[in-house]
Amino acid sequence: MKTDTIKLLHIEDDQTDYQLIHRCLSIAPVDFDTAWAKSVNAGCQMLAAADFDVVLTDLSLPDSVGLETVRKIRQCDADVPIVVLTTLDDRGVEQQTLEVGAQDYLIKSEATAHTLQRAIDHARFRQQSVVENRRLLADFGAQAEVLAEQKKLLQNKNRRLRKLYKTAHKFVDNVSHEFRTPLTVIKDYVSLVREGMVGEVNDEQQRMLDIVGVRTDDLNNMVDDMLDVSKLEAGLLGAWRRNCRIADVIAEVRPALQKKAGVKEISFQIEVDDDLPEVYCDSEKMGRVIINLVTNAMKFCGEPGVVRLWSEADREQGEVVIGVTDNGTGIDADGLAKLFQRFKQLNTNVKSSTKGFGLGLNIAKELVDLNFGDIRVESRLNDGSTFSFSVPVADPVEVLRRYLNRVHALSNGTSHVSIIQATVDDAVSEGDAEDVDTFFNYLLRRNDLLFRCGPRVWLIIALAPRTELDHLLARAQKEWEKTNRNRPYGPLPEFRMDVTGTWCAETQSEAILSHFVAAMNPETALAT
Repeated sequence: MKTDTIKLLHIEDDQTDYQLIHRCLSIAPVDFDTAWAKSVNAGCQMLAAADFDVVLTDLSLPDSVGLETVRKIRQCDADVPIVVLTTLDDRGVEQQTLEVGAQDYLIKSEATAHTLQRAIDHARFRQQSVVENRRLLADFGAQAEVLAEQKKLLQNKNRRLRKLYKTAHKFVDNVSHEFRTPLTVIKDYVSLVREGMVGEVNDEQQRMLDIVGVRTDDLNNMVDDMLDVSKLEAGLLGAWRRNCRIADVIAEVRPALQKKAGVKEISFQIEVDDDLPEVYCDSEKMGRVIINLVTNAMKFCGEPGVVRLWSEADREQGEVVIGVTDNGTGIDADGLAKLFQRFKQLNTNVKSSTKGFGLGLNIAKELVDLNFGDIRVESRLNDGSTFSFSVPVADPVEVLRRYLNRVHALSNGTSHVSIIQATVDDAVSEGDAEDVDTFFNYLLRRNDLLFRCGPRVWLIIALAPRTELDHLLARAQKEWEKTNRNRPYGPLPEFRMDVTGTWCAETQSEAILSHFVAAMNPETALAT
């Protein structure tokens, strides 16, 4: 049985849409006494002549379009709840509509008796809160003035804090970059002296030069950490993910780590399975993680120190795990809780000549997360510690699944994922294909993905709705032309980019994966 009666003003110039909505409202559990206006001016005249509990309005009307529609209604009646009912599915417009005075925003195709009644109930409740707040402010004028003054002071303080924050980041960036040149000079000159280029060097001098070289590498790693912290805070730290071998990543960092172990007189062991599958990651950043974890282990290992770098495949989870085990004193429960916090260093009885800034483990965690992995630690007092992290195998479907999980974890609302197929017109050599791959990676934004799925087909997974992709496509064409003008070996073949679909990441993950699997077939990709 229906209860209550809600007086509703429906502003809609399309009679069919009005009748559909009227039919939905007729089966709702409450009675709606509905008045119909075909324009904003007509609606405002009705609002002036009678009281309504809620206004349901389209944005595009004969005498008003977009946000101006809401503004006119709000100017006519400051207290009536407004629900926008439109065909425009645009998150930016939705946000702007709420900011200028609407209480809710519905898409016509999603309108049902249930969603309409819920939106109307929510709008009335929200507007009631707005009216009540306005009444309280009017009743307590003096308090409102005090609050306004405090708000102004707070805004001034926030502006100053933002300015100081930007200044601090700029300072960190400038100082870090200024460190680069002298560090490079120190390393080069130490190398020249150590290799006997300016005279014979005895064993003790060799030992001292090795220490200088290791300490220079430590400082260089600290500079990298500081720069990465700054980029992370600014949202500018991206990743160049591609297929690679763990053995190659370890080979890049092995010489520096072995030199560090030799200077510290630590037994450094490396155990890498020969049959590890390829992984999909940013190899430079994974190397940074290994350096930070091994450096940390060498700080806190026992005497004599033993540090073991190992890796193994976890095929069930679709990942490769890289770990670092030491024979140190271990970490208590309180220390484990603080491990990955920025600028935190644990109080231990171990004396280390390399203190650092407490950034290494925090940066390692961020870089692992950027590559869709997890970082873990196992430790017991007096029994050493093992830090390990995972990297997804080079299976595009597994990588995309992890990517979507990460999107869900980071999302504050509705996120859209679009798939763009980039097809090079003519066949390309492997050398040119590398340049094309480099170009598309350069084009990616922080939260995008790239896969090569054929001799001349690439797929870009973009975290963006369709309405935001025109700028990306235009930028791609512009940058391609610039690249070809400056390419010494002649222009690369032309390409085309087609958006093959856009989905809601929160509710359509399986549809995204299904479309992606089909698109990864090169023959299918070229035919579409």
